[in-house]
Amino acid sequence: MMRGKILLLFLVFNCANGYLSKAQKNFSADTLVISLQDAEKSFLDKNFELLAAKYQISEADAAVIQARLWANPTFSIEQGAYNPDTKKWFDFSSTGETAFSLQQLFVLAGKRSKRISGEKINSQIAKYQFYDLMRVLRHELRVSFYGLYFLQRSLSVYDRELDALKTLVEAYTAEYQKGNVSFNELARLQSLQFNLQNEKIEVLKNVTENQSNLGILMGDTAARQIRPVLDISGFDHADLSSLNYIQLLDSALTYRYDIKISAAQVQAEETNLSLQKAMRVPDLTLGANYDKAGNYIQNYNSVSLSFDLPVLNQNQGNIKIAHDKIEESKALKNQSELEVRNEIKKAYLQLIETDKLYKSSIYKFSSDYDKLLDGINLAYQNHTISLLEFIDYYETYKNSKTGFYNLQNNRLDAMEDLNMASGYIVIK
Repeated sequence: MMRGKILLLFLVFNCANGYLSKAQKNFSADTLVISLQDAEKSFLDKNFELLAAKYQISEADAAVIQARLWANPTFSIEQGAYNPDTKKWFDFSSTGETAFSLQQLFVLAGKRSKRISGEKINSQIAKYQFYDLMRVLRHELRVSFYGLYFLQRSLSVYDRELDALKTLVEAYTAEYQKGNVSFNELARLQSLQFNLQNEKIEVLKNVTENQSNLGILMGDTAARQIRPVLDISGFDHADLSSLNYIQLLDSALTYRYDIKISAAQVQAEETNLSLQKAMRVPDLTLGANYDKAGNYIQNYNSVSLSFDLPVLNQNQGNIKIAHDKIEESKALKNQSELEVRNEIKKAYLQLIETDKLYKSSIYKFSSDYDKLLDGINLAYQNHTISLLEFIDYYETYKNSKTGFYNLQNNRLDAMEDLNMASGYIVIK
């Protein structure tokens, strides 16, 4: 029974090792080593969502040009098809009938200027939407960059433990075959190895997800593996004592582009109300007409004037809708401001607490800490510590190192959350 379990463990280890080896081989091939600054530059130059948003700005600017244009004049011609008196078809002579008409629409009550104003506001909204999209995507980029960096550092912890454990398991396997160690002791070591390999696979999945997200944000069509390079010393000593909640809140309400969008939307609806009121005034159409033979005299010339009579339809419904749209946009603006206030409060408090926890833990690790791993392997081989103590140290080492990396990552994420909530880079 025990031999069957040992055999099963060996088979599982081989499968896991094959997966990890393949993943690490793919990782090392065609790897993009990149700093945060270069990643942001690639993001600004190549991100497809930002490129699409730039075209939306161009489209909104073109709508302003279109709103400035006058209506084209309308020209019409009428030619008699058959003259029963002369028995002629399409008679263009003096006995035939030909008529011309030229008309021009004149938009009154300032409707044209109001449409131009509305499109200018829409153009400004498109610009605000571009910068707000940049704010959101940059936050996602930086969070993914930090996440990938610390996940890869966590992988190095697993690699170091697994490399040391592999040597130990191989030695104990040889000793087991000689009858010098028990099945139970070898199985416990292999179980530890198996658990570490399983955990590493989960970390690799997260690494792959972060790399994919980062590659999309950077517009990396080559789909390369990414290895972030980050100097966190500046972040380690970042002084957050100068942060002022009230100033952060005021800055957010000033700089956040989603707030600007909601304010511009109110202006757009107010301009639309002005336009809808102007729509009650009918537009004017002037025309010049010529009729060669179809009127009371030959070569008849006339001018025409036409406009709608605002008797049945004075645009009452659209005016009411425009009034309601203004109140709706004001309510949404208030909602946006409330959400910003809560985002600032949440991000500020989270950063202060995360920073406090981080600084209380920052000096836990020294360069000698990693050297203990080699010593603990030697101590176990020399039987100066028990198997339980050995396993406990491995778990403690792994949990402490990866936990500390998570704490560093969480602190940087908290900084980025505050930057995003504030609408500008508060902490660089």
